[in-house]
Amino acid sequence: MYRARRYTAYLNAATDYITLSEAKQHLRVTSSADDSYISGLISMAVEACGNYLGYSVRKATAKYGYDAFVGQPALINPVNGLTIPSGNYIRVNSRVLAVNSVSYVNDSQAVVAFPSADWIVSPDPMSNYTKNIFMESAPSSLTDDLIKYIVEVTEGFNPSGTSGVDPDTICPASVKFAALLLIGQYYDNRQAVTVGVSNNPLSFGLHYLLDPYKIPVMI
Repeated sequence: MYRARRYTAYLNAATDYITLSEAKQHLRVTSSADDSYISGLISMAVEACGNYLGYSVRKATAKYGYDAFVGQPALINPVNGLTIPSGNYIRVNSRVLAVNSVSYVNDSQAVVAFPSADWIVSPDPMSNYTKNIFMESAPSSLTDDLIKYIVEVTEGFNPSGTSGVDPDTICPASVKFAALLLIGQYYDNRQAVTVGVSNNPLSFGLHYLLDPYKIPVMI
C-alpha cells in the first residue's frame, strides 16, 4: 500500500508552462514593476494545481514509498496471461511518464534496486495514469520500518511545444488556464481576507478545468 512520496528533482521550471509574458497578458499588465511578484504567482499557481491534481504538473522525478505489494487472487496478469497471486504488484497512481527504478529496503536499512528483469510495467496504451508494476520475485529480507518498497518515476507533463513526445504528455490547455485563473485571483487579492466585497465562484471555473486530470485516490 502507498505510504509516502518525495520529489527529488524538477526537470522544468514553472515558467516553462506559463511564461511571464502570458501571465501579464492574462492580467492585462503592461508595466514591469510587478514582474518579480507575478513570477512568484506563476510558481505558486502551477504548484497549487499539482497539489489539487495529486501529482506534479511540472515534469519531475518522484519516489513513491510502499509498505507491501498489492493485488488480489484470481486476477489475470496482462503481461503474460497468468493468474496473479495475491500481492505481487505495486500500483503508482500518478501521471507517470516513465518508471525509472524499483527498489526495496532490506533488514540492514540499505536500499537495494531490483534487477530490471524482476519487474515489468503493465502496458497501457490508452493512458499515462496509474501504472501497475508486476514483480517476478520478492526480496529475501525486508526492513521492519514502514517504507519497504520504493518506486522512482518521472511524472507530470511536458511543456507545450515539446517536440518528439507523445501529444498526450503535453500539459493540457485546461490545466494552464486553471493556473492563470489562480494567478488572477491572487494578483487582485493580496490579503487572506476580503472586506466589503461580494464574491461568487466562476461557473465552469478552476475545478471544472482541473477535475478531468485529477488523481482521485492513492492505494
